[in-house]
Amino acid sequence: MKRRPAKDLRISEISGDGQRVSVVCTVVDFDPAEMGGHVDDGTGVAKVALDDVLFAQKMNVGSVVRIIGRAYTTEDIPLIRVEVVQPFSDADLDMYREIVALERRVYNDNAGAV
Repeated sequence: MKRRPAKDLRISEISGDGQRVSVVCTVVDFDPAEMGGHVDDGTGVAKVALDDVLFAQKMNVGSVVRIIGRAYTTEDIPLIRVEVVQPFSDADLDMYREIVALERRVYNDNAGAV
């Protein structure tokens, strides 16, 4: 099954219409029993829900991760149904954001700066 590419967004840019998103964020809290928690990227907080136990092991409070999944709206904050969790603690976040901003300019993506 082929998936649509995820769009690099900040939490504040999420429209919640089921689009696939990629968000680099910090794990605020996570309950392995519930397979859910919250993440923060500096522009907002989102709820996350996981189905895969292996990805749940990567959701350590305080760690930086990139999550890829489908975003929906709830009553108060966005909900991301997570498909992939990638550890990002060793990444240069300033460089990553600079690359994403450059890609947006080159490809004329008007979603805003990361």
